Amino acid sequence: MPKEENLRKRKFRIAGIVVLVVLAAILVFNAIITGIIEKRIDHFLGNLPLRQYHFRYDRLRFHLIKRSVSLTAFQYCPDSVFLDSLDKLDYNVMVPAVAVENLTISGINLIAAIYNKKLIVEKIKITKPVVMLYEFNGKFSSAAPETRRGLSIEDSVKLVAINGLMVRNIIIKNINFKIYNYRKKKTTLSSKNITLVMHGLNFENSRHGNHYFYPVLHDARMEADNNFLQLGNSMYQILFKRLTIDLKHQSLVFKGFHYRPVYSKKAFSQHLKFQKVRFDMKAEEIRFAGADFYRFFTQNEIHIRKVIVSNATLDLYRDKRVPFDHSQRPLLPNQLLKRMKGRLYIDTVQIKNTRFEYGEKLKGKNRTLNIFFTELSGYITHITNISYLWRKSSMRVTIKGRIMHKAPLKITFLFPFAAKSDTFSFCGAVFGPVPLSVFNPAIYPAAGLKFKGGVLDKLTFKGTADTTRSAGVMEMLYHGIDIQALKKKGQQKNRFLSWGVNSLVRKNNPRIGKDKSAKKVCLFFRRDMEKGLGNFFWETIFSGIKATLLPGVNKMNCENIRSLSPAVRPVPEKSKIIRK
Repeated sequence: MPKEENLRKRKFRIAGIVVLVVLAAILVFNAIITGIIEKRIDHFLGNLPLRQYHFRYDRLRFHLIKRSVSLTAFQYCPDSVFLDSLDKLDYNVMVPAVAVENLTISGINLIAAIYNKKLIVEKIKITKPVVMLYEFNGKFSSAAPETRRGLSIEDSVKLVAINGLMVRNIIIKNINFKIYNYRKKKTTLSSKNITLVMHGLNFENSRHGNHYFYPVLHDARMEADNNFLQLGNSMYQILFKRLTIDLKHQSLVFKGFHYRPVYSKKAFSQHLKFQKVRFDMKAEEIRFAGADFYRFFTQNEIHIRKVIVSNATLDLYRDKRVPFDHSQRPLLPNQLLKRMKGRLYIDTVQIKNTRFEYGEKLKGKNRTLNIFFTELSGYITHITNISYLWRKSSMRVTIKGRIMHKAPLKITFLFPFAAKSDTFSFCGAVFGPVPLSVFNPAIYPAAGLKFKGGVLDKLTFKGTADTTRSAGVMEMLYHGIDIQALKKKGQQKNRFLSWGVNSLVRKNNPRIGKDKSAKKVCLFFRRDMEKGLGNFFWETIFSGIKATLLPGVNKMNCENIRSLSPAVRPVPEKSKIIRK
């Protein structure tokens, strides 16, 4: 027994010694590998052609069992003198600065790294990174090549001492980033605690005997959930439940998108010096298909084949009790595109099942003016600011839906960018029969009038416009119109004014009787240069409604049209008619 017990103890001692030797060997090996990796990283960072940046980290660790390398407190920061020089040179660039609490590279294929010098990594996990993008809004579209080097994402990267890089999964946890306007010393966009997951990033050698590698995106995807972005003006936030970017299939998808005002409609106005539209947009899905990410990163160009907006709600609200800024000169869509910096091309924007609501709080009025458009669908095609594409085709906007929940409508705009005078054309129709009373939420708050009776049978219009004037033709068919004027206070009928209005307006169009033809009228409006396309278009249509209902207005509109140049006169009678 004593011999067996001694033998057992001896085996335990030997096993313990072996374990200690193995652990010691692992620790020594870890220390050696850590030292080698640390020297390689220092050598790599020291040889990067980015002299305007500072690289530093606190600690490096290597774990043999997990085949992982960890860096703590890693920083990649631009030099302040370099930032000041860019501001003085007036370049239009963005310069990044990155600080990471912990960066772990795990699942390293040691055999491939040792024998083939190819770095294959299972996962890179980046914890609590803080990314600052310094924005320089200069006059030039891009910096000179010698200055831009190292600032933008190039088509290749230089990797020393390895023959390739593949990363299967990248996890960026709780990222916070800001876009900071260096000249204005102001944050224009910030985020909080976004988690991103990316799959399938691969770099392959250029095969030209150098150390440059090109990205090859095999099933590369990026996913982010429950995101929150704060805009720099502190008035709006951007939220979305899920963001998916598929680089291989060139798609970007927002789920549960919300461009949300920080304040309610009542409180929003209290934070304004001058009138501004409060914009609230929700969308079940916004999908970008055929998005050329490579061109965006390397050439600062936006090329997208199709954008699909599904099940969206747009709520616009303006408080007219706030002072108006008479110095503003809003541009029309074609003017905005021509003056946009950079290069943009979007072939098609498709709108599906969208609701649009516009509200105005009028000074001295108790009720809010409301206009509703529901079940909207349609297309916007050929959106570009690239001049050589303007002659090929014009930007076209075609929208169908319902106005005030009831009346079907169709509207088309055509913007020929090649036109030097920025002219555009429009046509459309509202189909009946629909009671005129459905338009009371828009008519009563503005004019103090209500439709008590009458049916709109059909309204068609077409015309042309430039930046200052519009002209066209309209045919508004209706019957049995009855208008009620109300007193300024309360809902009581103003009998005398109601009698006067009903005595002036045409009751039916066409008038009742044999061989009575429908009245066609001229559209004409001189644009208020302090207001945009929405007001311009509405006032043009309203000029036709007044010309139909009231005597004398049509004659005045037609005389104004005759004084215009041919470019802005109404389209000929043979032009296309909108049909239901």
